[in-house]
Amino acid sequence: MVLTIRERSRRIAPQLERIGAKLREIASETGISKSAAHRHQQAIARRNCYPESSWWETEVGSAWLKRLVLGIVYYFGLKQGVGSQALSEFLQGMHLEQHVGCSPSCLNGLKQSMRDGICAYEAAQKEACVLPPGSGLCVGGDETFFGLPILVMMELSSGYLLTEVEQPNRRYETWKAAIEGWWSHSGWKCRYMVSDAAKALVKLATDGLASVSVADLFHQLRALGNPIGRAIGRCKSKLHKEREVLQAKLEKTPDEAQKAQLTQSLGSLEQKLEALETDQQTYHQALQSLSLRIHPFELETQQWQMASELPGALAPDLEKLSILAQTYGTQKALPAIATFTQQIPDLAIGLSAWWQWVHEALNAQTQQSEVKAWVLHSLLPWAYWHQQADKTRHPKLKAAYRKATDQAQAKLLAAAIPPQIDALQGQKWLVWAQDMASKYQRTSSAVEGRNGYLSRLHHGSRGFSPQSLQVLTIIHNFDLKRADGTTAAQRLFGQPFPDLFEWVLEQSSELPLPRQSHKSQHTKARLGMVFPA
Repeated sequence: MVLTIRERSRRIAPQLERIGAKLREIASETGISKSAAHRHQQAIARRNCYPESSWWETEVGSAWLKRLVLGIVYYFGLKQGVGSQALSEFLQGMHLEQHVGCSPSCLNGLKQSMRDGICAYEAAQKEACVLPPGSGLCVGGDETFFGLPILVMMELSSGYLLTEVEQPNRRYETWKAAIEGWWSHSGWKCRYMVSDAAKALVKLATDGLASVSVADLFHQLRALGNPIGRAIGRCKSKLHKEREVLQAKLEKTPDEAQKAQLTQSLGSLEQKLEALETDQQTYHQALQSLSLRIHPFELETQQWQMASELPGALAPDLEKLSILAQTYGTQKALPAIATFTQQIPDLAIGLSAWWQWVHEALNAQTQQSEVKAWVLHSLLPWAYWHQQADKTRHPKLKAAYRKATDQAQAKLLAAAIPPQIDALQGQKWLVWAQDMASKYQRTSSAVEGRNGYLSRLHHGSRGFSPQSLQVLTIIHNFDLKRADGTTAAQRLFGQPFPDLFEWVLEQSSELPLPRQSHKSQHTKARLGMVFPA
């Protein structure tokens, strides 16, 4: 039976009355008009098109949605360089397109607002980023190139980035201008600067920072070992190919006399390969031994190693490499060994600068000779080798450092603790020793690692604006954490800072709402007329 319009109106009247009462109640509680409440109810009904959609309408769900979207933009968009188009596709795949603006333009706007918030965070923490006048620093500097060079200077013991700016060149004057912002007014003292011995960086250390320039062990060992290592690798590859050819001939030939000759040739070739393997092992051991000997303490005895003793300690390993260089890579290997030998004084400067720093810092803490002797001869060696064993990932180096740590620990336990050092004082001296041990830095590899990170982001983002590079610097200093949970800023300035993401999240406004063009709405209406549900 077909119902008349009057009959249908009579039947739905109670339902309409209930809806109207509910709308009046909502309007009364929220302070908006009934028609606005009705529109919001319709919008909520349109958004709730997935089983989980209703949760985003709750207070808890809405807060978590804001954290989710801003977290995705922060951790993937800003820190990892993921583009807005990819983030937009991900958010739509998570069924969020009806609850938050997911278009690339919206996400670009969120990125920019977060960049502004991160810069505001740095400004808010500026007063806390202070050190006592005369505080010592050990810095490393290098450049990375993406068209124009980016000058990177880092405090090596903490990993704090002091300078990270794009400049037109890498001359001394440019470097000097780049560090003026923090150096001239800080009152800090640079104890030494580790670099790849570029002329501008050496002059920056001696003239600009009034310090000493220390040769970078990473670059020096690489330049020393490459000629011999590559020559050995080429010889080894050639012999392996010759062996494969002889083995193939041996399998195919039916002639017994020729087989005997090929077998003899194979035996001679195997002897050459064995000799080559021995030389390669000697080469690796010599390089590892050089690395193990450049420390402020001797690996076997735990005794102090001073700058004057370093040339004699390195001589046996350099002699082994010189013998190998007579056979492998002679034209390049011998000059590389000579260059490394000339750089030994620049490597030793790091030992002298660190020991001077240690004695000055210790004299500022105590004048008691008994305490000084215990700290310098027992506690500091253990703290140093313990840190080296934790830092390195090379299996053989780690094993050597762990052995040295065990020996230093046995010596520490056997030493008599001065009677004036109680448990609280002992903890204080342990922290002091760990801090001083971390200040001996012989490479700028942390700066090289930073350059690699920038290279990946530069490739993905197709360049850096001055603000985006500043934001990456702030994230590195105040957000990236080591295994102990500390940030670079916390390690350098000795105090905690607010969590960067949480601070920016708290300062952020509401998320952008999804928008739908009038054209899209008109198209959907027409489709609804042609294809009714």
